[in-house]
Amino acid sequence: MKEMFKKFTKKDSPIRELSTSAVFKISGVPEFTFVERSRISKEIDDHLDTKDGVLLFLGYSKSGKTVFRKKHIANKDFNIVTYRGNNSSTISGLYTQIAAQLNVAQPTEYQLSKKASQSSSSEGQIGNKNVGHVKDTLVDTTENNIAVVSELSSVDIDVNFLCNKLSDSNVMVIIEDYHLVDKEFNKLLSEDLKHFLDEEILFLLIGIPSSPSRALRNNPDLSGRMKHISFDYLSREEVKELIYKGTGLLNIKFEEDVIEAIIASSLKNPYLVQYICRVLIQSKGIDKTSQENIVFHDPKDVYLACKSIASILDNDYSSIYSVIESGTRAQKNDKAFNQYEEVLKAIKHFNIEEWEKGVSASTISSWAWTNMEPEKIEIYIDNGTYKTEKTFKESIRSSVKVAIDKINDNLANNATKQIIYVNDGTLYLTDLIFKFYINWKEQ
Repeated sequence: MKEMFKKFTKKDSPIRELSTSAVFKISGVPEFTFVERSRISKEIDDHLDTKDGVLLFLGYSKSGKTVFRKKHIANKDFNIVTYRGNNSSTISGLYTQIAAQLNVAQPTEYQLSKKASQSSSSEGQIGNKNVGHVKDTLVDTTENNIAVVSELSSVDIDVNFLCNKLSDSNVMVIIEDYHLVDKEFNKLLSEDLKHFLDEEILFLLIGIPSSPSRALRNNPDLSGRMKHISFDYLSREEVKELIYKGTGLLNIKFEEDVIEAIIASSLKNPYLVQYICRVLIQSKGIDKTSQENIVFHDPKDVYLACKSIASILDNDYSSIYSVIESGTRAQKNDKAFNQYEEVLKAIKHFNIEEWEKGVSASTISSWAWTNMEPEKIEIYIDNGTYKTEKTFKESIRSSVKVAIDKINDNLANNATKQIIYVNDGTLYLTDLIFKFYINWKEQ
């Protein structure tokens, strides 16, 4: 009877209270909303178990590469060296860092001898000073030696040295931002990678989708020995899983229309899904787990959250946008066609899958021509700016080609981060977040 009484009088356990920011986390590893992408996890684990080739993580910024690196590599007992690539990286610098971090190069000690003499004299008298005497002078000299420790190693730290020292040491070298290294770095590394692989010294290259086969182009011997793992997009089911995990902990529910709006506007990027959910929930004043279940019905709230995020991102991307737009301001007001403006419109128009493969100048110009008002075309032919529609169209094509090269140069000289990459007249978007910014930026 007492047990039954306790059963019916027991109070419900209080809801675990978590902050909205902790649940929907936009930096670091998300503790509560991490989605284990089974396909990717299996590919990584299988590759690491066999040590069969170079591992290449491809994905836009905030696509989960770092999270999976920490989840699947940090606990594998590798001796890890992490090197951050940039356009001034050198192979010598990489190899020196590997040797230093793994303590395989012995410091060479140099001794610099510096003799310093300090003399003092004292005189002693022998005999009667009035009759005659001899002075006896004693000199005390002190010498000092100074030892200086200098270079890391007296031998060259090259692929042969590292292979000899690190063979069977369970080493993994991680090169972050691999897409930023220059051609010379890439060429030399490509030549050496085969030797490292023969000694089971693993390399993990982390880059963006526009650089999937850079090493392969320089070393055919690596063909079939690189494992590409793509992190670009969550599946619809994975987006939903992320959302359900977070909203469940905050005692919140998103209706299906709201979830669909998040899927569409986030580009299925984990960072953006997290960010949209956080801003959407906080916009209703919910900063921690609600004591009562709250339901979100209106997808328009998602769009407002996206605009709010774009406003926040303005600090990071407005200057980059201005660099691209600067060509627009340089154009004459009576110019029939503004190629810089059309490139900005194209970034917004084409989907992320197309940008990953690259959009050519001819594709952008054809799209711009298709969307040009017939009346405008007729005006500029009638006033003699262009003789025919064909010459007008050809002018657009050549102008767009020049524009994307010019934009690429301007960004390389003035931007704080790389957001596009141009190769042989084709434009690649290297920063998915920039596209989100343009999609929702207030015009």
